[in-house]
Amino acid sequence: MAASQYLSRAVLLARGVVAAAVLGPAGFGSWNALNLILDYGGYASCGALQGLDLRLPASSARGDSGECRRLLAGAWSVVVAGGTLFALAVVMSFAYGHPRILRGLGWQCPLLMLLAALLQLVIQYLGSALRARGRFNVVSGSTAAQVLLGGGLGILLVRPFGIPGLLWGWLAGTLVALIWARSATRDVPFQTGAPAGSMALVRGGFVVFAFFTVSLVLRSMDRLALIRFGRAEDLGAYSVGLMVAGLVLHVPEAAAAVLYPRIVAAAGGARDLDRTRREVARVQRALALLLPLAVAVGMVWVVPVLDWWLPQFAAAAAAARLLALAALLLSAATLPAYWLLGRGRARILLLAGALCAAAAAALVFGVAARAPYPAAVAAAACAGYALFAVVIVAMAARDLHPEPRARLVFSVTSFLPAAWLGTAALVACGVGPPRSILTAVMRTAAVLLVSAPLFWWLGRGMGLRALAREWGREEAPA
Repeated sequence: MAASQYLSRAVLLARGVVAAAVLGPAGFGSWNALNLILDYGGYASCGALQGLDLRLPASSARGDSGECRRLLAGAWSVVVAGGTLFALAVVMSFAYGHPRILRGLGWQCPLLMLLAALLQLVIQYLGSALRARGRFNVVSGSTAAQVLLGGGLGILLVRPFGIPGLLWGWLAGTLVALIWARSATRDVPFQTGAPAGSMALVRGGFVVFAFFTVSLVLRSMDRLALIRFGRAEDLGAYSVGLMVAGLVLHVPEAAAAVLYPRIVAAAGGARDLDRTRREVARVQRALALLLPLAVAVGMVWVVPVLDWWLPQFAAAAAAARLLALAALLLSAATLPAYWLLGRGRARILLLAGALCAAAAAALVFGVAARAPYPAAVAAAACAGYALFAVVIVAMAARDLHPEPRARLVFSVTSFLPAAWLGTAALVACGVGPPRSILTAVMRTAAVLLVSAPLFWWLGRGMGLRALAREWGREEAPA
């Protein structure tokens, strides 16, 4: 699954670069605005699929086929209802001319993206059944096929057909993934169930669903603000930074995908809690130390890379650097958030996350209303991400470490490398000719030199070699 995810990211990054080069800032901005339909469409199940993920594995393990079909039918009812309401909301929005940034595209592109979002809901429904049965190979294979075919066709079709070519390519990949998943789930029903069972699933998964929805709002509010107040060209330039941010956030998400089942098992008494706590703290420290170095070096090379590959997006450099720093700060909260979710702290996590996301949204929309420019909105988003991350890390520190001093050390070390190296990279980028390769090399050397004391201080006793050996062994059953 990890290999398929990294391969998928590489293909999507290549598609993004090609699309940006072909479409230009305005067209690329419209494409990224359309992608919000796909992003939010995945949440039309209102928590039913999250509730299904919590209950279906146990029924599958018991071999209770009747209970499995009842649960699946209940989830499918919500998927159909939620997808229908979401489709109506999208159609009504475009019928009234919103958003303004997409008015020039007509109806074809929004409807194609809406179709892709609805098909993705079906894939998610089948994916829940596959994961409950332990068929992760099918999940990863269908996902890889979707991205490889959909992204590859998009790269080939974007030059002759523009945005519709990207959409037709993605729909082709989505249909292949759907057929692949369905071939392994012939017995999964596409029939609605009793309303009571559907609502029970929604209630069971709603808190987790709501937190991930809050996280989505936090990560998309900058795009929404630019759609409301900016131009398509502004969103296009901003979207280059969003590609960078996505790469940064994928690393801790991959680590969380491995650790989350262990956290849940430890919370249920099926795994040693102290051992799991140490693993989470160690991985958090490793990511907090190693990821900022890669991001800081990348920040230094933003301008040369844009000059080589996307000269039309030269104005995107400042926003890309700030969004890389924003993603770096937000990444510090990824593992702590999964720790709290796995430990059953979802309600308090949701409350804190919602308050922080609301404050961040107010800041971003306030700035965008007065200065709807990529760099200004990116700076506001960076501040909002930092607020969210600091609160989540502080909450997790109380649960991870009983001693106040250990909590403080955990919180400080989660952010110190990002703040240290991010600041160093921003300062270095302000010195010398902005487009000189030699200057970029010298800036990189300066960042590496500044990072040395930090690595010497925080890297001692981290046990990275032992961690790699431990994860390389197959874990003994509980």
